[in-house]
Amino acid sequence: MKIALIGLPKSGKTTVFNALTGSQHPTDKYLPAADEANIGVVQVIDERITKLSEIYNPKKTIYATIEYQDFPGIFSAHSENPENAIFSAIKANEGFVLVLRQFADPELDGLYGEAEPLKQLEAFEDEMILMDLMVAEKRLEKIELGYKRGVKTPAIQVEEKALRDICEQLQQNIPIRRMELREEEEKAIRGFQFFSQKPLLVLLNCSEDGFKEQGELMEKISAKGYLVEAIAGRFEEELSRLEPDEADLFMADMEIAESARDKLTHLCYKLLGYISFFTVGEDEVRAWTITKGDNAVTAAGKIHSDLARGFIRAECFKYDDILAHGSEKVLKEKGLFRLEGKEYLVKDGDIISVRFNV
Repeated sequence: MKIALIGLPKSGKTTVFNALTGSQHPTDKYLPAADEANIGVVQVIDERITKLSEIYNPKKTIYATIEYQDFPGIFSAHSENPENAIFSAIKANEGFVLVLRQFADPELDGLYGEAEPLKQLEAFEDEMILMDLMVAEKRLEKIELGYKRGVKTPAIQVEEKALRDICEQLQQNIPIRRMELREEEEKAIRGFQFFSQKPLLVLLNCSEDGFKEQGELMEKISAKGYLVEAIAGRFEEELSRLEPDEADLFMADMEIAESARDKLTHLCYKLLGYISFFTVGEDEVRAWTITKGDNAVTAAGKIHSDLARGFIRAECFKYDDILAHGSEKVLKEKGLFRLEGKEYLVKDGDIISVRFNV
């Protein structure tokens, strides 16, 4: 899973990135803007994998991972080429976390405007919609030029129809993520990686004494259709540098149930509609990430392409069952093993072994 941290300059993106990844990139507000992204990979510490490892005692335990990419401020789109390298890198991510400043700072207020998250959010969406519209209209011009030269295939006609519908939507200032595209249309435009089509999580970066007071603002943002959360970025950055026991004490003192890292992990899975299934054995216990609604063949392909190509059956049982009974032998005796076919929709927490023949 790849997630881009984006937003206004000096909104605290790098502070949040440090909190999530345990990095120590400089965050002084007087530093010039970076010219490339900071990248960090974080293990998704899933208690279920930990428990399964205690049962199977494998040689390797492999958790899922999230790759966070912390990008420089990108709100100068009016003077930018929407197909330049940094925008292409941002769009290559599966989802966005938009960091909005919700802490007071007179100097930053003077440079970038006051901390008004709703206005920042509207400005961001306007910029993303504008850039998507530029890309779609440019492609339509090329399609029309191709038509004049006699290039008119069914695939191009599907693409043209999708792009015209998209342009109409964008001209009404509505992001593409709110459109219902047919499967063939979705496939036709996939390569454009439109900004406003990406799932978006709004993250309010607040002061230590203000992050618990954002209920009304969060309700307004949620009413616009966004997943939203508030954190005290600077506090979370400091928390990430403490030993676990010491961090737990500080979290208890602040009445925080979970760290920003854990909270953002859960929210990113929810944002992208992802779930986890597991493979187990003496050699390895491992978590795999798929989209909710994926079938057994898709899950098999995550493990290895040969398993999908030669798929026969998926042998499945539930995490809760192995946790309750402690061994596969007991599960088999109780009839809790299942054989599922290609169209079986994998559930979160399924433990799967694929029967295949290539």
